[in-house]
Amino acid sequence: MIQVIHRAFNILELLAENTKNEISLSEIADTLHLNHSTCANILKTLVSRNYVEQVKFKGNYRLGYMAQQLANLNPYDTRLINVSKLPLEILMNEINETIILSKIKNDKRILIKEINCTHEVYVKTSRESSVYKATTGRVILAHYSPREFEDFFQRAGLPSKEEWPEVETKSDLTKFLTEIRKDQFAFSHNNRVIGLATPIYINNKIYASLGIYLPDIRFGESEKVKMINALKQTTNTINNELKFIR
Repeated sequence: MIQVIHRAFNILELLAENTKNEISLSEIADTLHLNHSTCANILKTLVSRNYVEQVKFKGNYRLGYMAQQLANLNPYDTRLINVSKLPLEILMNEINETIILSKIKNDKRILIKEINCTHEVYVKTSRESSVYKATTGRVILAHYSPREFEDFFQRAGLPSKEEWPEVETKSDLTKFLTEIRKDQFAFSHNNRVIGLATPIYINNKIYASLGIYLPDIRFGESEKVKMINALKQTTNTINNELKFIR
């Protein structure tokens, strides 16, 4: 038996039993009879992998989105994560900003994977978001068939000002989505946050989106060119690998 693995699972199971409450380091360590330093090191690793989330204003812990996502992954999600692992690591080393893979599920933009940068100030994305508000959601929506888009629009209606300030009519929405589909790229700049996104295909059909999010203070002209090129190159690498998925 590998003791540290058992301890990590014990921590995850404890957090899973207390999903309505955040738990402190001391409570976790004392409940599981762990040395506080050992417990802190295990939690640090679990947080870095997004299986545990640390609530910043309290410092307490709760189950992370990857632990919740794990039970809901379908085969395509798993293959996408496996195929994208190395390309995303290379992209992170190059740009050091928040990177996400996401898809649309139940008319919401859902995270499949998130990698956070090492900057003190960074963009933390939510596990679930409005399709209209999320740059990655817009990219996927732009690649819907006319029937899929119309069905979505009948359920969601027009975006609010907060979700997509530039869109006021259905004609506006169609125009912006057409441009995104043509460019194979989406850009947003709202509330001092920059969003960049590109489409991911499986079996020649839109499946997910790769996105970069960062504060606008780190998005000058040289950074803009570098990030867009790096994002598109990474997306091409992932899409080429996914051509062989059956």
